[in-house]
Parts: sequence; C-alpha cells; structure tokens
Amino acid sequence: DTLVDQELRKYNSRPNKTIEDETFLRRAYLKIIGRIPSIEETYAFLQNRNRTSKRRQLVDQLLNSEGYASHWFHFWADILRAKDRTQGASGATGRPYVSFIKDFIHSNKPYDQFVRELISSSGPIWEKGNGAVGYYFRDRGMPLDNMANTVRIFLGTSLECAQCHDHPFDRWTQKQFYEMSAFTHGVGDLRRKEGTKNLASFNKLVREQEDEDGKLRRSARTIRDILQFGLDSRGKGKIRLPKDYQYDNAKPNEEVNARTIFGLAVELDENMKEIGSRETYANWLASDANPRFTTVVANRLWKQVMGIGLIEPVDNMMDDTTASHPALLAYLEKLMYALDYDTKEFLRVLYNTKIFNRASPRQQHSLSSDIPYLYPGPTLERMTAEQIWDSLLVLTYPDVDNRKMKNEPMEYDKFVRYTSMSGQELLSELLTKVNGGDKMMAENNNAKGKKVAPADNVNCPIKTNRTADPSITAVGNDGKAVAFCCNNCKNRFIEQQATASKPKPSGKQAGGNDMMMGGGVVYAKRNEVRASELGSPAPIGHLVREFGGSDREQIQNGHKDASVTQILNLLNGYVEKNVICNKKAVAMKNMATEETLDKKVSAIFYTILNRKPDAHEQRDAKDAVKRHGDEAYADLLWTLVNSHEFLFVQ
Repeated sequence: DTLVDQELRKYNSRPNKTIEDETFLRRAYLKIIGRIPSIEETYAFLQNRNRTSKRRQLVDQLLNSEGYASHWFHFWADILRAKDRTQGASGATGRPYVSFIKDFIHSNKPYDQFVRELISSSGPIWEKGNGAVGYYFRDRGMPLDNMANTVRIFLGTSLECAQCHDHPFDRWTQKQFYEMSAFTHGVGDLRRKEGTKNLASFNKLVREQEDEDGKLRRSARTIRDILQFGLDSRGKGKIRLPKDYQYDNAKPNEEVNARTIFGLAVELDENMKEIGSRETYANWLASDANPRFTTVVANRLWKQVMGIGLIEPVDNMMDDTTASHPALLAYLEKLMYALDYDTKEFLRVLYNTKIFNRASPRQQHSLSSDIPYLYPGPTLERMTAEQIWDSLLVLTYPDVDNRKMKNEPMEYDKFVRYTSMSGQELLSELLTKVNGGDKMMAENNNAKGKKVAPADNVNCPIKTNRTADPSITAVGNDGKAVAFCCNNCKNRFIEQQATASKPKPSGKQAGGNDMMMGGGVVYAKRNEVRASELGSPAPIGHLVREFGGSDREQIQNGHKDASVTQILNLLNGYVEKNVICNKKAVAMKNMATEETLDKKVSAIFYTILNRKPDAHEQRDAKDAVKRHGDEAYADLLWTLVNSHEFLFVQ
C-alpha cells in the first residue's frame, strides 16, 4: 500500500475511494471463489457489525472454502493446458494430470515444490499420485514445444522463435534453445518399457483372435494404454542440433549438452547423470539460481487480483524488460520467497490491501500509455466465462460449491491389477468385457486343442465354470476366505467387495434429480455443476465455451471478447429456461417467499446484484408491478441479469 501510494503521489494522482461493503462482498466472492454470493451469504456479511475485521474475516473464510479450489483450478489449468482427453490416447488419459493440479490447489502445496514435481516427473501415468507425468504427456511427441511452453509458463519468456532460428528480437540463439531442450530431451512418445512385459504376449494373443468388426482391438487399446503410457527415462541431458543447422557456432547434427541460459548457468555434470537431467533442470528452475521464477509467479498472481500485471505481457519478458513499478515487484518477490511459495498466503496479503478495497477506475487503462497503471484500485473487468456460469448456477441451485458430477472412477486400480496379470489373463479380461467372455474363451481354447478345466471341485465365484485354485484366495466382507481360479478373478472379487462396502446414498433432494451424498456433497447432472466439474475443457457448445472459456490448446487461451451469441444466450437462453421459467430456481424462490412488493423487489436485487435497490430503482419496479402484475418480477430479474453491473467485477 505504501509503495503504491508513493507512486500515485509521484504522478500527482490520488487513490480511489474505499468501496462500500456491498461492492467489496461481490468483488471478494468473484475474485476469490469465482461466483457471486448467495442471498444468505449476502445478508450474513452485510449484517456483521464488526466493521474493523469483517472484510478480513470474509477473505479468510473464502480462502478456506471449497469454492477457492474450484475457482483457482481454472487459472492453473488454463496456464498448464490441462485436458481430460489427450490426442493419440484412448479414454480420459489426461485425468491424472487434472487431478494432480486440483490436489495442488486443495492441499495448498508450495508452488516451487509443485513445479519441481511437474518437471522431474517420471513413471507410469496411471500410477496413483503420479499425475505430474501428464505435463509431458500433454505435449507427447513434441518435446521442443514442451520446452518452449515450460519457459513461457515458469520463466515468462517466449523462446518459440529460437526453435528454428536465432531470436530476431532478443539475444537467445537457436543453439541456446537446444541446450535448454537437452534437459528434457528423450521423453519420446511416453510409452514405457519397464514393467510392461505382459503387453507383448497380450498383443500377440489379441492379434490371433477373430475380430471382424474391430471391437476387440478397440477395447484392447484401453487396456494397453492404461499399462503402457508413462515416462521411464529421467533424461541424459544431451540433444542433437537440426541437420539443417546454419550458424557457425556449431555443426549440423552436432550433439550439445544441457545448459541453462538464465541466471547462474547449470551444465551437464556427474550429478546430472546420477539423478537425471530433468530433475537437475527442475531443481534449477525453482531455485535462487533462476532469477525469473519468483518474478513470474508473483507477477501472474498480482495481475489475477488487480487486473493488470506489473510486467505485460506476463509471458514475454526480454532482457531489457522493466516492471511498471520496479520497487513494488521487488517487494512482491521478497514476499513470495518469505512465504515459502505459499500462494494462498500470498493472495491473502493482496486481498487485504487497501488497493483491493478501493474502487475501480471507470476508464480502461491502455497498456501503450506513457504513464503506467498506478493501481488506484483494481481494474474493472468483465467476468470470465467460468464466473458467469457459476454465478448463474447461484441463481438456480442452493450450495453450488458442493454440487459434483459423478465421473467414471479413475483407472488407478485397473493399472495395479493389469500390471500383476499375465498376457493370457489380460486377454481373458478383454474377452469378458467384450463378449461376456467365458463362452468365447472356451471356444477359442478348444479350437486350439486346449481343455477348459472341469467344474468338479469348488467353483470360482466369479467364473462358475472354472475350478477354484485353493492357493488363490481372498477374504470377503463376511470374514470368510474364498478361492478363485486365477488372480484376475480374485481382483474382480476384491473390487466387488469394496463397492458393496461403500455407504449407500442417504436420499434425494426435493428436485428429484440430485443425489445427496455424505459430507454435504450433491451429485448432479452435467449442466448443474460448477465449471470446474464440467470437464477439462468445458464441452464445445456449452455456455462456458460460448463466453470465451479456454479450449486448453494454448497457454491461457480463454478470452472475454463479446459476441452476438453471448447476447442471445443471456436474452433467451439459460436465464429464461432455468431461472425465470423454473419456480424451483433459487432466485424465484427468494422472491416468492417475501410477502410485500418492496421486499420482493429487494430480494431480487440482493439475489442478483447483492445490494438493495436505490430509491429510483425501487420506484420503477413498483410502477412496473402495478402496471403488469406479477410478470414484472420476472422481467426485473431478467433485466438485472442482462445488466453490465451483473456481468462485470467492479
């Protein structure tokens, strides 16, 4: 605050006035947890008489809420381009990566630790807790592009040009780009060789099966992908220059060693050979030896809170780039370092500043202006697509932060089970899945002159036409040991017992569509949950994508550009169908429960804009109701949702 005020005085400017409680409430909810407050949350804050600490208490409450994790997931997922489905792989192979990012936010893992785990990751992608490998899997087959993205994300510099030639606007050479790329070179197509011996026999057996419609091979791919994808190599720190390399500082196709190009240089050495070049690079990247790491994350978070970064663009720094307020950025770097890269604590500081409590300027600041933005208050911004969607949900459903979509279970258990199975057992699993299995298995085996074991002893409870092996047992929920014909059946039995032991749903909500689960979580339909639950990215055609939600193809690819389709959606889309024409919608119920005209109008304003109507608004609303009857309430609600005041974060 002191540094900003000093800069304002230098330019003969004054800070903006402190905003009212209603404006702060709405700003805090949208900035910290990504949605407007409910009417109950609005009343609770405005009726709090502790004027000296109520705002600080609200910030603490929001930072510790489920909504914080939901909202900030979008920020990091858009930067890291997290997607549920990865090109060239079957199923939702990107989900472990998405889960890893969500866990980082939920657990408030230190940012430097998070980055080290990303860059140094290795192992099977479907091994539980190993989702960081998704960072490389996201750019599978494009290791040079992955390095360019790493530099943009964590070092705030665009090196893409140097991938093909010396950078035309900065000092980086093509050779330096390849020296940096040598750290992470060798990830290949991320198909593991270690621990996948059963795949060779499985693939051979699958090829021997009759499969006219290709159904068997398509299903086999799912099993294969769960087992094979991952990263074995830890990196050797070497790479070859392109065969058409044209500069005189090296020869075409010459092998070069890993070497950093920022800060204190790190080169290939014996230590790198021992722990691997990727871990060496990760340790350098998130250390004091790299001067840009802390600068970039501090600047990114400052921009997210205040609207404009101290360095713009945030990911195109050059050697001669200076911050608009160097002393302030230097202070933020020291703060981040002193907090041990605890991003939540860093944000807590920013949300409690006088700057965050001040009014937004009415005019947009031009980044090309000779005078830098002086931060008299945060900038005025339109909501992101995700904030718009989540805020519309607040008008429709109660307790939206606890509404979850019931996704298919992750493949972690299958990975463990498939790893322990032989190629023949994997084929049995496949045939069971595709054709109900045992009959076809018997036919295939008999066709090859093999006999199926007769069921003259105790039968396997999973496959009743197979004789149980007394050496393969598991204990059921009743405490009794059960014998099986193979480990495959044993593992399936264990899964069934685990499912049977889970607590049953406690009941349904009034709407009939939502299933209430333990801990206050509600399982709901896809279009009835917050944006973070929709999928990564949100489905094509969804309101989130229509309003500029990122497709996760490029770094921070979301936008806030207006369009005709957005206007049409607000005029006669979601609001009309799900709020105004839905008597069970929260906004309609808030209004309907009030008895007098004045209270009904106030309820609509508190629900949508989180403030009471002024005298003119109250008078106009009353006149409309007197002229048009109860239909005027729906018209008022529709009008407020379509107003700039609703769509912008003030």
